[in-house]
Amino acid sequence: MKKTILGIILLSVFSLTVLTAFEPSPRAQLTIVNKSEVKLGIQLIDPQDKENFYYLTIEKGDRADPTEKTFEIKRAMYSMIIYYIETWDPVYGYPTCGGLVLRSRLLARGKQRLVFTKCGVMPVDPGEPKMMKFWFYTPFFYPFRYVY
Repeated sequence: MKKTILGIILLSVFSLTVLTAFEPSPRAQLTIVNKSEVKLGIQLIDPQDKENFYYLTIEKGDRADPTEKTFEIKRAMYSMIIYYIETWDPVYGYPTCGGLVLRSRLLARGKQRLVFTKCGVMPVDPGEPKMMKFWFYTPFFYPFRYVY
């Protein structure tokens, strides 16, 4: 009798440990790789919860020396606006990307890498799974970006 009660208790403790160990995280991990040669500002807004928003900045990097930053954000569907931050020159305007602003959507549900390539240059390949590459014309072809 004592052995069965002890066995039930141990089994219940073990099963609770296993069940809580695989609980999904309430956060999504977003890694941004900047190869655009311009500083980036990324605004994420949750349309369902207006108080859930982020403004992420990533310093400029290039193909040889990319800048990479990892952020933890709340899981949600975000409206995403990407700002290519450049100093405006009154004579020549914006030097590299012309003050480019891209709009897209982002479904943040897990780990994802977003890669930003040089303005106006198409990426050579689409990247590995869980990676999205942004370039000048991407939002017109693919209006939705999903982060799984």
